[in-house]
Amino acid sequence: MLATEIVVGSGLVMARENVLSDLGPLYHSYRWFGVDNEQIPGMYEKNQLAKEAIIGSYILHALAKCGRGGSSSSFCELFCADGYYVMLAQHFGAANSVGIDNDRDGHFENGRAIAERLGLTGCEFRKADVNDIGIHGQFDIVANVGGLYHVPNPEKILDLSYAMARRFLIVQTVVSLATNDKDYFETPAPGWDWGSRYSAASFTRMISRKGWNIVDAHFNHLEGNDRPEDRGSVYFLISKEAPGGFNRFTPLLRKIKAKLP
Repeated sequence: MLATEIVVGSGLVMARENVLSDLGPLYHSYRWFGVDNEQIPGMYEKNQLAKEAIIGSYILHALAKCGRGGSSSSFCELFCADGYYVMLAQHFGAANSVGIDNDRDGHFENGRAIAERLGLTGCEFRKADVNDIGIHGQFDIVANVGGLYHVPNPEKILDLSYAMARRFLIVQTVVSLATNDKDYFETPAPGWDWGSRYSAASFTRMISRKGWNIVDAHFNHLEGNDRPEDRGSVYFLISKEAPGGFNRFTPLLRKIKAKLP
């Protein structure tokens, strides 16, 4: 059961629902932790609502399959921003949970303060470039969520993420709704001078061709994003040890195409 009161670093006792109130607007809502914090206005609330149930369910599935409720399992989130899924994994039972981000957008430092106030002592935050993730060792579960579209070399980073995972890899990335061409890939991303973009079909084909065990896949819309180039979102749960994993390109692509407008 969650504590109803928390002592923050200054020694001040605060009601749990208010424990993040003095940090100002945050990247994520922490309502799943029993906290009523202010969230940055704009796209953040809608996009979190689109993503968190899918990613959260993938984390729970992976922890359950790792055994003992995940209590001896390690978790790492790449492109972690404020470390929301780092904290969610520990909240769900991971033994230790690490977040890696280069803090390009300035959300990273909030992660440490939030984790401390939520009493999540097994969270660690490492400021680093994702191109250097090989130096961090392996984790039972790796989540590469919300970041592949930020880099010009997403397939390379995806391969490094797979190598980093002992047992499960969770993937989420933005894809374009402006096209569903199975050959589409563009860098920089359309309208930007950085990043990259796939369509749902081209990203699905790329990841399916790797022969990985895809346990589940999902597609939805990021309602907080206005441009069709930024509005699609694909999700994959990949097991490195499940021989019965879903690894057939055609039905997976059909599943995603059926949900496209």
